[in-house]
Amino acid sequence: MKKLLLIFSIVSIIVSCQALAQKQDTPETVFNIPLTKTSTQAGVSITLVAVVEDSRCPRDTTCIWAGKAVVKILVSGADQELQEITVVFQNESQSVIATTEDTVFTALKLLPYPGDSIGKEVGYQLQVSKKAKTSLKQ
Repeated sequence: MKKLLLIFSIVSIIVSCQALAQKQDTPETVFNIPLTKTSTQAGVSITLVAVVEDSRCPRDTTCIWAGKAVVKILVSGADQELQEITVVFQNESQSVIATTEDTVFTALKLLPYPGDSIGKEVGYQLQVSKKAKTSLKQ
């Protein structure tokens, strides 16, 4: 009986901890910003100004190195001045581009990846995530 009570207690603790962790996890919002367009989220305006370089290795090819993409963006918020930021995407890197009191904006990737738009005009878009800071603390 003691063993059964001990097992029940342990299972209850594990389930409670998982439920608490799920409540604290704020969902991440992902949005795309087309070239020369501005998106405003949570008081932060982000503009994809230019694609300076896109030397990423196309899909389904063999390259000596993976290459990189370099973009220039403008970021402004209610309490910060307009900033021009250069973001380099290399080896699946991501860059924090803006923060507010309770939100973090991260540049995830430049779309489309070479080879995704065969025979089409390239319509570059910056993929950005918006996540609440409280969900980053653990």
